[in-house]
Amino acid sequence: MHLGPYPLEKIKRVDHPTTLIIEDEVQRVAKRADGFERARLGDFGKRQKADRERSGGARGMGNMRPAPLNGAIRDTLLQLAKEQDGETAPEIAPIPNDSEIRAQNIKSLCYFLKADQVGICEAKQYTWYSHQKDGTPVEPYHKYAIVLLIDHGYGNADGAGGDDWAPGPMFSYMRGAEICNIVAAYIRSLGFSTRTHSSVDSDVMHVPLILEAGLGELSRIGELVLNPFLGPRFKSAVITTDMELATDKPIDFGLQDFCGKCRKCARECPVGAIPYGPKIMYNGYETWKQDVANCTSYRVSNTKGHGCGRCLVVCPWNKADQPGHRLARWAAINLPWTRRVLIWLDDLLGFGNRNPVKKWWFDLAIKDGKVVTPDATNERDIDPQKKQPAKHRVALYTTDMLPTADAKGIWPYDRSEGLEAAANMESPEAARRRINKPV
Repeated sequence: MHLGPYPLEKIKRVDHPTTLIIEDEVQRVAKRADGFERARLGDFGKRQKADRERSGGARGMGNMRPAPLNGAIRDTLLQLAKEQDGETAPEIAPIPNDSEIRAQNIKSLCYFLKADQVGICEAKQYTWYSHQKDGTPVEPYHKYAIVLLIDHGYGNADGAGGDDWAPGPMFSYMRGAEICNIVAAYIRSLGFSTRTHSSVDSDVMHVPLILEAGLGELSRIGELVLNPFLGPRFKSAVITTDMELATDKPIDFGLQDFCGKCRKCARECPVGAIPYGPKIMYNGYETWKQDVANCTSYRVSNTKGHGCGRCLVVCPWNKADQPGHRLARWAAINLPWTRRVLIWLDDLLGFGNRNPVKKWWFDLAIKDGKVVTPDATNERDIDPQKKQPAKHRVALYTTDMLPTADAKGIWPYDRSEGLEAAANMESPEAARRRINKPV
């Protein structure tokens, strides 16, 4: 039961994530520096601020424009966020003092509650935010993290263009919070301190925890982890605790080579926020770093859909669990020479195009308190003939350019400064040589 519905145990395990993380060089950032928080406070412009507030940003979930179904799910999610913490039982329950048995029990419970994948890791210092939104410092308070992945569902992704009015990931956010709240309350009843970290309220950054918990590798999409079975089609939720648990190792399924060859997400990004080029070092991480200002601005002010997840929809790893796709996934993982062919086939067979059979939702928006037909809808299919722009550039904003914890008012960004910073980023090869790590 603790192994779950996907054979993660068959994926190669490694001692460290497949992308370099120099933990001593990672600068913890304040929640004020989060892209959606910056949009809400006006850093990206008046229009983005207004759209963020209109879509519920002041209540914590402003990454999508108003839509009836997302709003209905969001309301439940906001209620769940109120139950993320609680009182710990005064005595330790009579359970085995064996970290492996305990980890198996917790994973089995998560799968019983219908989580799609679960991993456990240490909640290292660098994975925590530095300050709350009000400027209060965050001191790491738990040693372990239980990380859950919730699948969006291939059906919706197959029928959507990615930045239209299809149901977004709100369901996955909600279900992750629901499961984590139950598991966290269970652990507290056993006498161990614990807390849920959801999309509404999280003291930890999920991406490094997903990597450390062995649930994926960092992808070209940027601050997004790909899973070998779900691709990018999931949302995460986290429980931190002081309960001693056996931890999982990171995984290696060949994604760094695959993403190095594939540029489909960069090609299809509506605002060119994803880089075509090689990885760089950003805040201690080896990553393909996206243009956060461009990405976030589009997501909060998209007039022809709510938000954007186009990169998720078009990714070659976003596939149904069917025999042909399982065979292609096996080849991509185990036969490196097939990867270019598989990327070519993905376009040839039209994966990423909208499947009208799967469109079950109504295209609706909320305007001035009324449910209305949207003025327009993005109707996008893939464009395999689109060439890489001759001067494609992404702007990168280093940690010293981000808002500080005590920042008041608008913290504007300078795109020319971001472009200059991007041109001077250290390469992963240079970073490895600098710290005497094998290239």
